Amino acid sequence: MSASPTPSSDAPRPAARRARMAVAWAVGLGLLAWLLSHVPLAQLTAALQRPAPGIWLLTLAGLLGSYALRAARVQVVFDLASSAPPSRRVLGLRMDALRVILMHNAAVNLLPMRAGELSFPWLASRQLGLSVPRAVACLLWMRVQDLAVLILLGIVLWPGLDWAMRIGALVAVAGAWHIGNRLLARWLAAHPNADTVPGGLRGLLTKVRHALLEPAHHHPLAWFFTAANWSLKLAAGACLLSAISTAPWGTAWSGALGGELAAIVPLQGPAGFGTYEAGVWAGFAAHLPRGSAALAQAIPAALALHVCFLLCAVLAGAIASLLNHIERPATPHSPASSGRG
Repeated sequence: MSASPTPSSDAPRPAARRARMAVAWAVGLGLLAWLLSHVPLAQLTAALQRPAPGIWLLTLAGLLGSYALRAARVQVVFDLASSAPPSRRVLGLRMDALRVILMHNAAVNLLPMRAGELSFPWLASRQLGLSVPRAVACLLWMRVQDLAVLILLGIVLWPGLDWAMRIGALVAVAGAWHIGNRLLARWLAAHPNADTVPGGLRGLLTKVRHALLEPAHHHPLAWFFTAANWSLKLAAGACLLSAISTAPWGTAWSGALGGELAAIVPLQGPAGFGTYEAGVWAGFAAHLPRGSAALAQAIPAALALHVCFLLCAVLAGAIASLLNHIERPATPHSPASSGRG
């Protein structure tokens, strides 16, 4: 009788996975409870009622527009014109790419520790007919793009920085990007066979290699849609934060940026609650003196914006999922059809 296969050492153990999830929930909910302890309920209720209906509509329009821009980026990064079956389009936007973005965004917003990211390869394979390895590489690349664009937007638009500091920071970021690429390319050249690398690192290197070598990832339109998406989302969030807190728009924009950068924190609570609000408060605190009325309203404003993001993402994801069941493709997508991966 043959011996049963030994479980892969690369697979995370269920107990460790559950422990990380429990810690993430504890950190997120604990941080949220601490923040809420400094905000009276009446103040939070008043914050939700403060913005005019036009501000809520403007924020909603900005979020919906950012979804469309993200779907457009997916079309470029995946090179769907040549690697995916035809799809119905609205104003040039593929509906299958939009469905992937909406359902993936809902998963990311609902699950702790960015666990919703795991839905993207499955959705891309099912909806776009792409191989899972290629979808993972594309997701990795898009997250690198997101971080790079957020850092660049922060340097260029952060209130109060003089031009010398902005230029110096841009040069430093560009230099770090160039040096990092050179070092990684040299390392990969020295290790052409990924089988010589330890198991966990081997998988990461394979994904990085796919992400770097895919020509569509470096298309200028991919960078344009990434910058446009984040600019629109941050501007929409800043409008709501400013309307609730009465802080200047530039300060509110810094708060919106701080909330998005908080997603880098490895421990995320359920739906990102706690870490997002702390990031928004930090963005406000960088410009406002302690004890100011606007800073006191930062947490209620962050909660209102976070709930708006969450409800919009879940509703859009539910609609996309419903449309996916109604409009099933006539030809089933096959991951092998992409020819890459």
